[in-house]
Amino acid sequence: MKITLIASISTVLATACVQGIGAVAQGFEPPDFNVFQALLDKGVDITSLPQLSNPTGGHGNGSCSQACGVLELLYGSSDVLSRQSSAYDGFTSSYWSAQQGAVDPCCVFKPSTALQVSIVVLIARLTQCPFVVKGGGHAAFAGASSIEDGITISMERLNRIVVSPDRNVSDIGPGNHWVDVYSTLEKQNLTVIGGRISGVGVPGLILGGGISFFSNKYGWACDNVASYEVVTASGAIVTASSTSYPDLYWALRGGGNNFGIVTNFKLHTYAQGLMWGGQRIALNESFPAVLDAIHNFAITYSDQDPDAAQIVSFGYTEGCGALAAIQIEYAKPISNASVFNEINAIPAVQSTTGIHTLSELTIMMNEGIVYGARETYWGVSFKVNRELFTYLVDTFYKFLPRIIDAKGLLPVISIQVITEGQLKGMQKNGGNALGLEPAGGPYFIMNMGSNWNETADDARILEFNAKVIGLVKEKAKQLRADNDFIYMNYASQFQDVVAGYGAENKAKLIEVSKKYDPTGVFQILQPGYFKLEGAPNSTVP
Repeated sequence: MKITLIASISTVLATACVQGIGAVAQGFEPPDFNVFQALLDKGVDITSLPQLSNPTGGHGNGSCSQACGVLELLYGSSDVLSRQSSAYDGFTSSYWSAQQGAVDPCCVFKPSTALQVSIVVLIARLTQCPFVVKGGGHAAFAGASSIEDGITISMERLNRIVVSPDRNVSDIGPGNHWVDVYSTLEKQNLTVIGGRISGVGVPGLILGGGISFFSNKYGWACDNVASYEVVTASGAIVTASSTSYPDLYWALRGGGNNFGIVTNFKLHTYAQGLMWGGQRIALNESFPAVLDAIHNFAITYSDQDPDAAQIVSFGYTEGCGALAAIQIEYAKPISNASVFNEINAIPAVQSTTGIHTLSELTIMMNEGIVYGARETYWGVSFKVNRELFTYLVDTFYKFLPRIIDAKGLLPVISIQVITEGQLKGMQKNGGNALGLEPAGGPYFIMNMGSNWNETADDARILEFNAKVIGLVKEKAKQLRADNDFIYMNYASQFQDVVAGYGAENKAKLIEVSKKYDPTGVFQILQPGYFKLEGAPNSTVP
């Protein structure tokens, strides 16, 4: 029996070397790195684990069954959810989009420490079992934070929220949703720069950039990270900051999940009490005035008052027809600040504006968001151009009849300005990876989203989004207002996000990836979301 076990372990190690886990280029990971030894150093002796006998040595359900068996032996069934259990079913049904919830991992692992995250990465690497990391699970397309027949690593138990004694930074775990963070910090009249919708998770938003109500004043969420605690491909746990592993720190500011698994975000903390904000709903006849207002905000008013934030969305609901939703926030508890005079002059059929806490505003923005429906999100960016504003709204409504009869349809197209203040904030601490400079701005993000009920409508709804995006891109080129940047957190599976950061930044991101992950663990074994080379799905509808 002992000889058989030793032979099986030898096979594992031989397979690991064949797959490039042994000898790698000089760099962060030692050239003689050995997964077996790395696990042993962390207290995991795989020679005592019968689940690794007769290893498959390759991708597939067999290797993942072995990996999941090892995890369950190490941590128990309460931390490792297996198929055909009520806990497993409850987990997969908790995703925001139906497409993600329909994916069935081999198992779900819920680590409680960075060490456990390190061990699961090494076990996945040893068995060559693909994995994915789930924070809030708020991405739209299948495979973004879900994986078929692999390991889903759920970060929900890494949910610490701790303010430093000097109140300058806070440790925020990746298992939190933003409403949890804000409701905790506001008890001390503090906040951090994060998401605007209560149900969105911490890690995905920050790693993709992260637009905040306060971004006009402080920059995006990724620009307000003091440091990241990161589990790398070799299982090493490092702290990346502007002075420690600064290249990795730069890459994590917008580079997504390509470099490691973040187990703690140390975020800069700011004083924040009550604020003002909410939504105003306008009818179709006010659309020109709404577009004038957002244009003037982008060009003039946002620079005059950094406490102001504004989003304009256009949609359609059965019974009401075409509507505009104007989301406005002000960082101080001042009602109807003068920066919003133009917006407030537009007749509103409904208004929710008032004095609120930040957490209340995120809950208000979450109202009406459908969970468990089929979802798609798309995003592109342009230079601010008033003519283009009109064109994108008109094009959206022109082609909307093609899908309007889809059951449960809620379509929307939004304009979100990347203000001069945001662009300046992006330059802090050596800048981020997004490739946006103040000299070219202001820009705006045009994002489209739809949710619907039936799989049979998938193709035509995706085609509708692609059609509108394509036509607006063509018009922007004619107006010399086109821009390459794609915001990761709004992108569809058909968009190449990293290419939109510019050739120089993409090359730098690839260089950082090869340095910290020379065998491509986070490019190959973690296939979900947006990788460094190409869109998740290259077949555009």
